Amino acid sequence: MKFNSFLAFLLTLIAIVTIVAGFAIKFSETFFYRKDCEGYSLLLFADENKVDTVVGKGELIKIRAVNAGNFGDEYQVSLFGPEWAVVKPNSFTLRSEEVKSLFLYISPDLGAEGKYDLDVTVKSKCVSETERIEVGVLPKEIS
Repeated sequence: MKFNSFLAFLLTLIAIVTIVAGFAIKFSETFFYRKDCEGYSLLLFADENKVDTVVGKGELIKIRAVNAGNFGDEYQVSLFGPEWAVVKPNSFTLRSEEVKSLFLYISPDLGAEGKYDLDVTVKSKCVSETERIEVGVLPKEIS
């Protein structure tokens, strides 16, 4: 085997091993518990998990986020639900054992009658928790 052929073979082998190792690391981070996340914990508590409201009426639901872990952490907040629901704040930081209040505001539009599941998710690099709020929207009361 000539030196150039051997060198090309060796470089190809190194590239293949590097790619396979990269996939293995990504797989293990995705599917196995990360040791660097030990000691992180988050709890969510909504004041109400079932709410009935009427079209055009606003409701405010308080959700408490508790950092039950040993370390401070930075969190992102997201909401899966209809556009007439909003959660604030969008992000926050908590020290260990600290509590933060989140506020879910709902104000259903005309024609929004029905039942909805709203999922408020709070997550960081190491933890993710979701609190589901069931909302029943009734037609506007006629006086």
